[in-house]
Amino acid sequence: MVTSMDSICNIIGIDRVDMSKRMVLIEEQHGCDANFLVNALISNALKKDYGICFVLFHNTFSHYHNVGIRSGYNLMTLKEKGKVALVEPMKELMHNINGICMDTDTMDIGNRIFSNLYVKVSDSSKDNRFNGMTMVDNMFKLIRDNHNEMASQNKTVLIIIEDISHLSDLGLSLRDSMYYIRYIRSLMESHPMTQLCVTVHTYQNDVKSCILDFICNNLKYIADLVLIAEPLVTGHSSDASGKITVCWNVDSVRSEYHWTEKMTYLYKLLDWHVKIFAPGATTFVT
Repeated sequence: MVTSMDSICNIIGIDRVDMSKRMVLIEEQHGCDANFLVNALISNALKKDYGICFVLFHNTFSHYHNVGIRSGYNLMTLKEKGKVALVEPMKELMHNINGICMDTDTMDIGNRIFSNLYVKVSDSSKDNRFNGMTMVDNMFKLIRDNHNEMASQNKTVLIIIEDISHLSDLGLSLRDSMYYIRYIRSLMESHPMTQLCVTVHTYQNDVKSCILDFICNNLKYIADLVLIAEPLVTGHSSDASGKITVCWNVDSVRSEYHWTEKMTYLYKLLDWHVKIFAPGATTFVT
């Protein structure tokens, strides 16, 4: 039976294109929910026997597990089988903070995301400056170690960086955030069977001053596939929840499948599935 995830994969084209070495950017504009696009990539990757490395900044692993159960796969079981790895930087940070506050040495200092985060401005100064690159290095090591273990058991791996927007909440600059992506891209270069998906939540209020919009716009230049979920301009509708724009930045892919530079669809979120349809269509693609 064809599921809504199958339909979404077919519409955005990832079921036909070899996604290894590809980067997918999902922009979730404020006021809409793009989780179903992430779930479509997960479903497609599992059908192609990918291992999956989750890097979760926002939702919990339980959230994706519950969605997976409704879509026909069990992430908990797959995790036990070595098909799924999990990195939760926010939980690691909380664990680090608790360890520092309790002044315990039970935690390996190599795994401390918060280790040596402040550097002196000068030897004679007592001022300390936040060292975002140290945090970036430490967070990347968590991904690298989990990815390498996953790659040793699976030929192909999908890395999902879920809601990179939260890097700014940790005090990281635009430069730090982009270095984080560059590190992961370098990891893909050394493991060419790796696919990367990055999600960003944007607000579209003041594009010139919003760091999240800057991050998203920079990533659009390096992503092979850009998926944009945005709310309806007209506001609430009982027929549609929002709009999806599909942008393949690879000329050879667009030429092979005769896709235009931008393809636009409407979507409707329901309790158990998602319906996709073309603007003006009278029936849903389910």
